Amino acid sequence: MTQCRWCGQQSSHPQVCEWCRRDLATGALVRTLPPNPNAGAPPADPPAPPTPVSSQPTQAIPTPPQPAPLYDYSRPATQPAQQQPADQIKFLYEVSEGYTFTAKLERFFGVVLPLAALNVLVLGWKPEWAAWSNLLFFFLVGAWLPNSHLVDKFDDVEMLRDVGIVLFLNLLCCNPLFAFIFYGLGLLVVWAITRADINWSLLGVLTVYVGLRILFELVLMLVDYADPADWLTVGIAFFGSLPLQAMFLGWFIGGMFRSDYP
Repeated sequence: MTQCRWCGQQSSHPQVCEWCRRDLATGALVRTLPPNPNAGAPPADPPAPPTPVSSQPTQAIPTPPQPAPLYDYSRPATQPAQQQPADQIKFLYEVSEGYTFTAKLERFFGVVLPLAALNVLVLGWKPEWAAWSNLLFFFLVGAWLPNSHLVDKFDDVEMLRDVGIVLFLNLLCCNPLFAFIFYGLGLLVVWAITRADINWSLLGVLTVYVGLRILFELVLMLVDYADPADWLTVGIAFFGSLPLQAMFLGWFIGGMFRSDYP
């Protein structure tokens, strides 16, 4: 079979196309088809049929997992690394430099406020338990004060001297507010004369104590268990200073278990 280059059909005649009657060499139109010299030749073997393609899907060979690269080369070298979260940066700063004053207040009130609310409920429900409830509460608050880093530890000789002065004033006055005022005025006079350093930790402890004592006394007054005139009386009373002594004891014990930053 010969393919005609003029019409593109397959012709069995080697010289003239059987379809368009053109000479395969020159392309001239031939009116009469000359005899085929290959007419007596045996027919050629038919072409072999194409091999059918299997429609079954080939099974994929599992690829073992590749280990993660130690460095991501797809990221340009000029691209900055992923920034650390703000909370993590704040935590690292507090570990190396110490807590800020706001963080100290958050740590302190996060424990003291639930304890104060519980003590208020006890005083309102059972005011006759006020002495024991206040002793336990102020001991726990004193133990938490140094661990919240709001005040320093109770481990200084000068601190012991000032604590003794405050306890003596509180024993004589029987009123923590009056004792706090007298101690503050005396400390102000000493500072004006000698310019000595002020014991801010003790002032912080006294401020917390006086504020909480006023709160609890107001609760006892509302349930008619305490008389407002008692806070205006100045006299010697040992049992009235027991909550402050319990707070100082908790302050000393809590400082022994505080973990300071390097």
